Amino acid sequence: MKTSKTRDIQFVPGYDDLFYILMEAYERAAIGKGHQRHSGGEPFNQQWILRGSRRFGVGSLNYQIGKKNEEIERLETMEAKVKELLDIMVYAAAEIILLREEEKKGEMK
Repeated sequence: MKTSKTRDIQFVPGYDDLFYILMEAYERAAIGKGHQRHSGGEPFNQQWILRGSRRFGVGSLNYQIGKKNEEIERLETMEAKVKELLDIMVYAAAEIILLREEEKKGEMK
């Protein structure tokens, strides 16, 4: 698998739980459900999660976050709830990517 960016990570005592949860969301998108169902072999920034958002706007990501949030209330197992929360984190990351793209292009509102 080809990587395009690397970044040094500064580990701070007491934040390791946060780091591992963020990595779970990353793995879910990169090698888990997100990759298996949605990637089509494309890099994340070219998948529908971002292509659709570029077309329909950031509101489409907020809609997905809201929908997943409602779904969590109906789920019965902790594992299922955690998976939905990890998906929300991926949608939020996609929104950050889109907002940064818009800012770079001078399109921020």
